[in-house]
Amino acid sequence: MMTTLQIVLAIVGIGMIGAIVLYNLIQERRFRKEADRLFSHKRDDIMLGEAVRTDPSRRQGETRIQLTGQEAASPEARQAVEEADAPLRGGHRDVDFSFPDSLEKPQRRDEKGSPPPPLGDLPSRQAPRAPAPAAPARSQPHPPEPPRAAPELKPLEVEPPEEELGYLPPLTASFRESSQAAVAPAAQAPAGSGLDAQTEFIARLKFANPAFTSYAGLLNSLRRVGKPVRSYGLRADGVWEALTGNPRNAYSQMELGLQLADRGGAVAQDQLDAFCRTLYTFAADAGGAVICPEKEEALARAGELDLFCMNVDVLMGLNVVAADTHPFTSEAIHTAATAAGLTLERDGIYHARDENGYSLFTLTNQEEHPFPQDGRGLTTQGVTLLFDVPRVADGVNVFDRMTEFGYSLADRLSGRLVDDNGRAVSNDSLNRDRARLVEFYARMQRQNIPAGGERALRLFA
Repeated sequence: MMTTLQIVLAIVGIGMIGAIVLYNLIQERRFRKEADRLFSHKRDDIMLGEAVRTDPSRRQGETRIQLTGQEAASPEARQAVEEADAPLRGGHRDVDFSFPDSLEKPQRRDEKGSPPPPLGDLPSRQAPRAPAPAAPARSQPHPPEPPRAAPELKPLEVEPPEEELGYLPPLTASFRESSQAAVAPAAQAPAGSGLDAQTEFIARLKFANPAFTSYAGLLNSLRRVGKPVRSYGLRADGVWEALTGNPRNAYSQMELGLQLADRGGAVAQDQLDAFCRTLYTFAADAGGAVICPEKEEALARAGELDLFCMNVDVLMGLNVVAADTHPFTSEAIHTAATAAGLTLERDGIYHARDENGYSLFTLTNQEEHPFPQDGRGLTTQGVTLLFDVPRVADGVNVFDRMTEFGYSLADRLSGRLVDDNGRAVSNDSLNRDRARLVEFYARMQRQNIPAGGERALRLFA
């Protein structure tokens, strides 16, 4: 139950609130009348020589200008005022948005999202209107000042582009992917480090302040891209050297090449993105700038390169098979192979190598078990001679050597020399294979990827 005191206090509080609300309404009405009285009469503008009257009935933000005296009777002045007031009434001016031929015309979209017609197809804009006659000059208390001489114009000094600067200011990392017009020619230019612009996507990194930096993290990240990457750094003496995790020299520039194709296929868009993103992140920490070539052009080049490589990526094989009741022993195979100059290596395969250590052809077991390192304790129904066509220089002579060894091995082991289809090898079949080899090598030479050369060894790794 409420006491008498509580009831009285509640009534008093309600009354006070009502009084405050009533007082505010009265004050607001009085101030509104005072404002209307102060701002509704004419005020001469000493700068324009005209009277300005505000109209409370118009929307907030709009101002109406009324002319009095001689100016009100002047049609030219009224026309000028109407034209000036046109934007406030929803009108608009004819604006020329034409561009010089040397500049690219911007493409805009209307509110519905459809592109407008090209600017060159728009109707020609109307000729400029003749200026309206000037209003009668007002009397001036002072004679007009003589016109000032135009200031002398000086040519604008433009700073060289970032490509000419060569690096960004210290502690500032700015990254961009250059446009095709600017970088595509650079991508085809020979790299100073010796990277191959025909088969690699070459990015260049420049440092503002060369310093000793660890590149182990960068190289590990680049290995995860999924394609071979070659990296070189430019020393202070102008010599390029292969990049290592912790080099002994500081580099002012670096060139990194991502291979466009290998036996796993052509480089993909996400691999190019990961390659450039890794370089951008590294440069942000090291204080450098990265320039990556145009990716679309690189992807097209990678597709063409991969297609060519698929057409010439051939393995030629000859098989020496045993009779069902007389399998070959590893001891006999080892003796014949080593006598022909082949070496049994850790992979359990015999390799015939040239003077530079490159594999010419191999001798493998047809069954799943590799040859034992000591050449003992294994029997098999057949062996295979394999010749990797694009990786071998002077391949026709190497093929002849492999064929001669195959005949010799078949005679020693009392086996038969057959092709991959199980047909006996004849002079006719060997001549056809030699003709195919000549064709393959000619195509590779025309493509400037000679068989067994440095490019071929990278592309067919």
